[in-house]
Amino acid sequence: MRVFIKHRTFIVESETIMKLIGFFTAGRYGHERAKGAAIFPLLIVRSEEYATPLLINHERIHFRQQIETLFVGLLILKLAETLYARVFLKLRAPDYNLYLAAEQEAYRNQHNMHYLENRPLFNVFSYIRNKRRLSFVQRKASEVIVGELWSPHNTGTPPTQHTTPSS
Repeated sequence: MRVFIKHRTFIVESETIMKLIGFFTAGRYGHERAKGAAIFPLLIVRSEEYATPLLINHERIHFRQQIETLFVGLLILKLAETLYARVFLKLRAPDYNLYLAAEQEAYRNQHNMHYLENRPLFNVFSYIRNKRRLSFVQRKASEVIVGELWSPHNTGTPPTQHTTPSS
């Protein structure tokens, strides 16, 4: 375990802690995929190479959500949404984790480095009804495609990224 500061954020590097957090938040596949977690005031990463500005911005959005909801509110919101996604929508890992309003807000705005400066208070609640399917772009771990509205009847494949061959 190692502690360091990067981009004005306290970062704890621990693969073991990330495996545990990944398992508890995204099921048995989460321990392999989880790269970072925000537990105010610390950002926990699997290794220093994952402490990119994009991941740090994503986790700072979670810091703001935790502070606004006094930590307990966000936990209750995540628990309620996880139960709904698992029981009623029958989503599996990692889809049920990507269904959460907190994750939706963080993934949709992680590329905007000035988002927290202009973010309205309690904006996480605006993402509760307006769910969109999030899919990770292959070969680009931090990139996310925001697709169609999330629906239990929508079982289509996630949108793909089209590339044109260069001449």
